Amino acid sequence: MIWQAENCAMLGRNQIAHAEVDVAKAGKLGVRLVRRSSGGGTIFTDMGTLLISAITAFREGDDAKQLLGMLADPLVSAINRFGVKAYTYSRNDIFVEGKKISGMAQYIKRGVLVSHCSLLFDTDLDRLAAVLRTDMGKIVSKALVSTRSHVANLSEYMPASRTTGEFKDMLKASFFEELDLEEYELTEEDIKKIHEIRLQKYANNEWNIGSEPRFSYSNGRRFPGGKVEARIYAERGLIKNCSLSGDFLALLPVRELEKRIEGLPYRIDAVRESLGSVDLKPYLGAITAEELLSCIFD
Repeated sequence: MIWQAENCAMLGRNQIAHAEVDVAKAGKLGVRLVRRSSGGGTIFTDMGTLLISAITAFREGDDAKQLLGMLADPLVSAINRFGVKAYTYSRNDIFVEGKKISGMAQYIKRGVLVSHCSLLFDTDLDRLAAVLRTDMGKIVSKALVSTRSHVANLSEYMPASRTTGEFKDMLKASFFEELDLEEYELTEEDIKKIHEIRLQKYANNEWNIGSEPRFSYSNGRRFPGGKVEARIYAERGLIKNCSLSGDFLALLPVRELEKRIEGLPYRIDAVRESLGSVDLKPYLGAITAEELLSCIFD
């Protein structure tokens, strides 16, 4: 399958959303957050990105990495045929002149292997850089944090100017020349089922956020009203423990405020809404709600 998706930050199966994506900025830029079933790092996709999936049978004893070549080899061959020298690195990535243009991942389910990749053709790299985080040392977890590579658009290296749609057609034609394929068009029933799966899983926050690994987060910031130290422990996307400390001038025990935060989803909008009905001055002195949020979600 060769397909496209509008502005989207796609997490790997074992990643933490806030470690990989500037969630607030993504919301402002209209970038949706989704989680795929395979491992690997977070990618950004838009209509200038081509997503390619190969679905094959998988039997006990098969080599998944070798089967990844069923996708990687014809893709590299096609790019080379278009006048661009591409090469694979460890079977998981495709490079041109030292720049990464494609990353690959796989997963197995019920005897079927899904190998897939994203191909940067004419992707908005400025938006990619704005949304994907490059340094989240404040988060500690066993979850995978993406390794960023220097990326580039394949269109920059094409000998002739092509739109994403034109290249998609060229790529499809190349695949049909190199592989023994028959074209299948999705039926109305197929599309109906796809939408059902999307609503049940991929558009569901329980999957996108609730399934992420447990993690701990700590951060300290100084504001005009004093210093705040925030320590968060989250599991399945929920704040299980919150500890706030610092030299701010408090009149009431801050534990009452911490308990109000515990149990909430680790999302800035959820915590902001909960704090909206609370007078924070007795707990935090001159520290404002937005300053506290900036410390918890920096």
